[in-house]
Amino acid sequence: MPHDFLKDFKDAAVNGSETYIEVIKNRVLEKPEHVVFRFLNDGVNENESLTYRQLELRSKALGAKMQEYGKKGDRVLLLFPPGLSYVASIFACFYSGFIAVPAYPPRRNHKLTRLNTIIADSGAGISIISRKVYNDIERNFADDEKLKSIRWIIYEDVSDDDALKWADTGIFPGDIALLQYTSGSTGNPKGVMLSQLNLLYNSEYIHRTFEFNSSSVGVNWLPIFHDMGLIGGVLQSAYLGLTNVGMPPTAFLKNPLNWLKAMEKYGGTTGGGPNFGFDYCLEKISDEDKKLLDLSKVKTFYCGAEPVRKPTMEAFSKEFGIETRQMYPVYGMAETTLIASGGYQSEAPKYISLKSDKLSKGKVEIATDDYDRKVELVGCGHAWMETVIEIVDPGTFNKLPELNVGEIWVAGPTVAKGYWEKPEETERTFNAFIKNSGEGPFLRTGDLGFLNDGELYITGRLKDMIIIRGVNYYPNDIEFTIQKNSADFRQNGGAAIPVIKDGKEKLVIVQELERTALRKDNHDELISLIRERISDEYELDVYAVCLIRTGSIPLTSSGKIQRRQTKYDYLNKQLNIVKEWSRGEAGEDTAETASSIVPSEEAIKEWLISWIIRNQQFRRDEIDLDKNIMSYGIDSLSAVTLEQEISGKFGFQWHVSSFMLNPTINKLAEEGMEIYKEGLE
Repeated sequence: MPHDFLKDFKDAAVNGSETYIEVIKNRVLEKPEHVVFRFLNDGVNENESLTYRQLELRSKALGAKMQEYGKKGDRVLLLFPPGLSYVASIFACFYSGFIAVPAYPPRRNHKLTRLNTIIADSGAGISIISRKVYNDIERNFADDEKLKSIRWIIYEDVSDDDALKWADTGIFPGDIALLQYTSGSTGNPKGVMLSQLNLLYNSEYIHRTFEFNSSSVGVNWLPIFHDMGLIGGVLQSAYLGLTNVGMPPTAFLKNPLNWLKAMEKYGGTTGGGPNFGFDYCLEKISDEDKKLLDLSKVKTFYCGAEPVRKPTMEAFSKEFGIETRQMYPVYGMAETTLIASGGYQSEAPKYISLKSDKLSKGKVEIATDDYDRKVELVGCGHAWMETVIEIVDPGTFNKLPELNVGEIWVAGPTVAKGYWEKPEETERTFNAFIKNSGEGPFLRTGDLGFLNDGELYITGRLKDMIIIRGVNYYPNDIEFTIQKNSADFRQNGGAAIPVIKDGKEKLVIVQELERTALRKDNHDELISLIRERISDEYELDVYAVCLIRTGSIPLTSSGKIQRRQTKYDYLNKQLNIVKEWSRGEAGEDTAETASSIVPSEEAIKEWLISWIIRNQQFRRDEIDLDKNIMSYGIDSLSAVTLEQEISGKFGFQWHVSSFMLNPTINKLAEEGMEIYKEGLE
C-alpha cells in the first residue's frame, strides 16, 4: 500500500511505491537511457557515466555475485576510491537485499582501527572492492586478520553477463538498506540502520524542501561514503530522475574552483557542503576568478553538517555575485537519514543576534546593534511532512517553550531504526519520551538549539559544552572568535576543550597554524592574542594554548573537528605542537591549590554520577551504582578522559584500565579508596 506522505506527489514512478528501490526500478522502465550519474575524475572533464539501464544491469550483475557468497540481510563492505563503481555497488546491495556498508579504503602507513571496528561491528563477511584497492590491501595489509576473513568481489572481474543469474529476493519497507557509520571517535563508530522506508521518506523530504524538478542538476564533491554525499547527492538524483555530476573530494581540495566551474559547465542548479567548504572557496579562489564565474543559474547552495556561519553566508553571496536567497542552511545527521529541517527556497536565510552572556546561561535574548557581547546564529529552517522537532530539557526530559535552549529531539519516518547491534544505545538515543506530555518516541540528537517562530537555531553539541564556574560556553563560538582575529590561524582548524586541573574545569585552546605561519617568529604574540581575545569576549581565563601544525587536528570523515579526540591527544601529549603555553609551565596561577575534597567512597560515587550526567547525558534516576560503567556509553576515549579528570579531582592515580574493564560505580569507589590508603602508608 503506498505511503500517505506520497499521496500528493503526481509522479507515477513515486506515489505508488513502497520502497526506495521500487522507485528506481520504475525510473528504469520510465527512462532507461537517461544519464543519471556523471563523474569528473579530475574535477573538470567527464570520464564515466551511468544511465538507468546501465545502473540496473551493473547492480544485478554484482548482486548475482553477492548471492553466490551470501543471502539477503548479509552485510557487504564497499571499498572504492571515488567514482561510479562505488555508486553501482551501493545499488547492487539495494537490488538484492544485502545491507551496504559504505567505507573508505585503508591508506598506506595508516592504522586500520576504524575499518577493523566497522568490520567487527557490522559482521561484514563480503566486500565489493576495486582492483586497485584490493591490490593495495594485498601489498600493505596482507597480515591483517580481519581482512583475511573477507570474501572479496573485485568489481572489474564481474561481467555484466552475470546479471542473468540474479534472483529477485523481494524488498520491503522495513528492510535495512545500509549501515551509515557515524564519524564517532576512532575506536567507536556506530552503524546507523537506514531502512528502505527511511531512504524513501528522506528522498521525498529533500525533494520538497529543495523544490527539485526533472531539470535539476546536482554538482557534488562530497565523499560518497558520507551521508551528505550519498543520501543528498547520489540517492536523491536517482530518486527524482535528475543528473548528479560528481568529482573526488581531492579535486575540490586541490582547487575549489573546479567545483564552481563544473557548476557552469554542466548546468548545475544545486550543490553544497559543510560551512568550511564555502570558507575554503572564499580563501582559495582569486578575486579575478570569482568575477569570471557565472553562478546565476544555481538555485541552491546548501550548507550544513557543522555550525553554519552568517559571515560565511554573506561573504560567499557577495564575493561570488549571487543572491542571498541562493544560500540554504539545513540541519540533519546520519540518525535522521540526512535532512531534518530546511526553509523555503524563496526566502533568504534567517539570522538572529543574541546576547552571548545570556546565551551561556541558557537564555535567549535579542541583542541590539550596540550590545557589546553578542553572537549571531543562522536559522536552519523547520520540520516538514510528518517530521516533528521539539526542544527538550536534557536533564528533566520536559518540553521547553520557544526561545529556550535545550536538546533537539526529532520524530517521524526520517528517523533511523537505531544503531546496529547496540540495543542499549539504541534504546537511550532513539526511544526517548517527553516527560511532561508523554509524546514519543524521539531521537535524541545530542545537539543544542532553540525554536523561534518555528525556525530552528543550533547553538552547539551537548557533549562538547564547556562549563566553567557554572556558566556554559559553546566551543564553536570560542573557536570562531579566535580564527577571525588573525590570518595566521587556519579556519575551521581549532578546538576549544575543557580539562580538569586541580579539581576545576579549565579552558584549553588547540589551534592549527596556516602553512605560511609555521616559520614565522610571532608565535608568542599569537598565543597572547588568543588569551586576550578570549578574555575580552568571554571573560574567561585560558589555561593552555597549543599552536599545532597545519592539517594535524583530528577530523571526522566529513571534515568536522573531533574535539574528544583532540582532548585525548592533548592529555596524552600526542598533538603535533609548534608552540605551546600553559599557566603551570609559566609558573603562574600559584594560588590555585589542589581540590579540597577529602576522598571517601561517597564523594567518589557522587563525582562519578555527576560526570556521567554531564558528559554522557543520563538522568540521575537512570544511573545504577551496580551497573557496568561502560553501559553509559563510555568508550576508550571517554575512559582516558574520565581517568585523567577523576585522578586530578581526588589527587591520586587510577589506572585507565580500571575504567575499561566494565567496573561499577561502587567498585570504582572501593578501588579508589584502596589506592588512596596505599598512598598514605
